[in-house]
Amino acid sequence: MEALDSEIINAVPILTSLRAQLQTFAISPSVFLSRSQTNSQNNQPEPSIANQNEKPQGIHEDVLPKILQLLGIRSMTLNSRHDLDPLANFSVDIPQSASKQYQWQYIRSRGLIQELQSLFQNCRIIAFNDWSKLAAASDLWTGLLTDVIKPIEKKDLEFIFYLGDPQKKLSFQVDEVLDIISDFSYYGQVTFALNEGEAINLWRVLNGVHLNTPVTVQGYSDLKRKYVSIFQTMNIARLLIYSANNAILFTKLEQFVLAHERVTSTIEMATDARLHFIKGFSIGLIHQLDMPRCLALGLIVFGSYGERRTSPDRKDLIAYINRWIDDLQQSETMPHYQ
Repeated sequence: MEALDSEIINAVPILTSLRAQLQTFAISPSVFLSRSQTNSQNNQPEPSIANQNEKPQGIHEDVLPKILQLLGIRSMTLNSRHDLDPLANFSVDIPQSASKQYQWQYIRSRGLIQELQSLFQNCRIIAFNDWSKLAAASDLWTGLLTDVIKPIEKKDLEFIFYLGDPQKKLSFQVDEVLDIISDFSYYGQVTFALNEGEAINLWRVLNGVHLNTPVTVQGYSDLKRKYVSIFQTMNIARLLIYSANNAILFTKLEQFVLAHERVTSTIEMATDARLHFIKGFSIGLIHQLDMPRCLALGLIVFGSYGERRTSPDRKDLIAYINRWIDDLQQSETMPHYQ
């Protein structure tokens, strides 16, 4: 793969088509599971989650059982409704003396594995929490892969992984989790997502550059070479790098850059920012959109949710698209990346 052959995509046609598609999305039997979110205006659970309502994007929503949150899962998208009560009622007793890094042995049981296998059979997309924030993530995800995903012989899953800050981990732990994430590729498509800072720090870990070494100003070409080296280190379908101004997606067949509307640091760093992006990206996958439109829809849901601090409806998403298009059309020149 060459390091300098990205296609810079004009976002206006993509946004224009998405605006039309949002008006015609058919209602899907899919269900988006995530932890219960709180409406910042009244400190009450979002009604869309609490009441399992259908959303304007054409999918239903439900609460992700706590046992799945314990396993480091951020969200799941199911093909259809599923009886979640058995998983919601599971209780886990992890001894205080247990190692923080090895907990799958205390969680796994025949009953739980059977319920998880049934759920994953009905699953389309699994998104995981930031690896660096969960001490036992590598152990738990290896357990899920070995005991749940591999036995059901399902090969069409979509996996979304976030690394988080690799500076919090030892280099061998970083190498280990990259291998684990790559192993998920045998059972579906893996999207590995990083923000620009996380990507630079990961490159430094992989190349033995001391984390205290001062960072010099780097042009896009320098950054992209680093991103390509990360992608070539792993066996994954997609590498997504997100920065304040653009999103870059690498696959084995294509690379493209999509300029997006700048958001405030408060929105970008919000607790649920990545969950909201995943929701939009997942909706694109459900409706079989191409990668540029999946990526754009993720950014639209993320940006709109961040501004409103509550779940956007169809008209909110369209209003966000209209403003994004207006901003692009008012710019005198397209962003210069090369």
